[in-house]
Amino acid sequence: MKPTAKETANHKKSEKESLTIRGKIFLGFLLVIVVALVLLFLCQVVLFDLIYSNTRINEIRATARHVLLYADDPSFYSELASATAKNSLCATVLNGDGSVAYEAESTHTCLIHSFSSIERQDLAEAAAESGENLFCISYDPVTESYDAKAVTTYAPISSNAVLIEEFTHNGETMTLLLDGAISPVGTVTKTSASLLIVLGGLLILIAVLLATYISKAIARPIAQISKQAKQLSEGRYERVEGGTREVEELNDALDGACRELNKVESIRRELIANISHDLRTPLTLIGGYAEMMRDLPSEVTAENLQTIVDETTRLTSLVNDMLDISRLESGVITPRMQPFSLTDSVEKTVLRYQELTRTNGYRFSFEYTEKVTVTADEELILQVLTNLLNNAMTYTGEDQSIAVRQLLSDGEVRIEITDTGEGIEPDKLSRIWERYYKVDAAHKRAAKGTGLGLSIVRSVIDLHKGRYGVRSTPGAGSTFWFALKRGPSL
Repeated sequence: MKPTAKETANHKKSEKESLTIRGKIFLGFLLVIVVALVLLFLCQVVLFDLIYSNTRINEIRATARHVLLYADDPSFYSELASATAKNSLCATVLNGDGSVAYEAESTHTCLIHSFSSIERQDLAEAAAESGENLFCISYDPVTESYDAKAVTTYAPISSNAVLIEEFTHNGETMTLLLDGAISPVGTVTKTSASLLIVLGGLLILIAVLLATYISKAIARPIAQISKQAKQLSEGRYERVEGGTREVEELNDALDGACRELNKVESIRRELIANISHDLRTPLTLIGGYAEMMRDLPSEVTAENLQTIVDETTRLTSLVNDMLDISRLESGVITPRMQPFSLTDSVEKTVLRYQELTRTNGYRFSFEYTEKVTVTADEELILQVLTNLLNNAMTYTGEDQSIAVRQLLSDGEVRIEITDTGEGIEPDKLSRIWERYYKVDAAHKRAAKGTGLGLSIVRSVIDLHKGRYGVRSTPGAGSTFWFALKRGPSL
């Protein structure tokens, strides 16, 4: 159906609004860069304080766990000194009475070493009462006082973190205090923000240049292919060198489409010519005889009337065959699969042909060794058989003999129809199943048939997932056959 003016306008509007490949690639690159910069900004500026302070706290906790593994070992103090030095921490070990048993100072930013014994003891008691073992300690130089708050959340810390753990050493309960400074990172954050601005500008510039180059490299051959594809309706297509596998595959596909379009166009022209010929001939005869009998009453004879009837029958047969092949190839016909005796059906059909053509001199024979059952659509299979018999009657030799044989092998039953005609050239055998293909290039009108019989045979047998074929020797006749799977005996 032809699109309306409104649909055409909407389609053009949609084409204008849709992005080109170059635009999509450019926006894709730009989006990746923007997302990367946002993530970097979040990590380096917004979340840097939180990440840094929590990393430092986890480092203090890990050090305490490691050191306390040696609580009952003689090397406890040496391990404590080594671990605190390695991680820039200060440590104080208190006896049960609050006195200092050991100190390890590895940084000048330590606060617990400036605490009095009472302040240290108060801190240990606060930890025991609150159940928390990590405190944020800050010093106010104006009041010269210390403020300790328990760290219960992952909030940024910009002072000292002190971890307090009770443990047993040589049978005595002792307290370990680990002090780690968490330096302010405001300057670092500002520096990172400045670097990100510069880096973001460079990345966007690089993205623009790279996206432009890549989009051109990809879009140019595709645009050329699109331009060439518009010529397919005329049966012309020139390959576009793109250098990528996808472009080559698209070239191959369009090449194949061009060949198929040319083939379809050739078949269309041949089909129109053949249909015109086959329709014109009976219509001309019917019209000519009808006018003759109208103008000359003496010509109203049984022979002339029979000619009109014969040509009407031929015209009806042609139209019916055209409808049948169209329905078969479009999938409208669904076979009614039922078991039946193929041998009996073939035998009855051959006998009927024998009786109908006795006066014309045709001789039919049917050979078989046993009766065979198949599961198929009996009406369609009989249509195959009658088309092959009609084809044999059209092209058989002067003796007008036609042999029908039933052969059995490998779970199949095969029906062969052999004539004694002139045969078919080997180079033409592959095309005889096409619609309207004529072995005779002059397209001589056959005594019977419409030129669609073998095409109907092919479609019906394909519908039954069977096999078909032909053997022919020039000057020695032809044998057409079809094969179906054998079914259970009735």
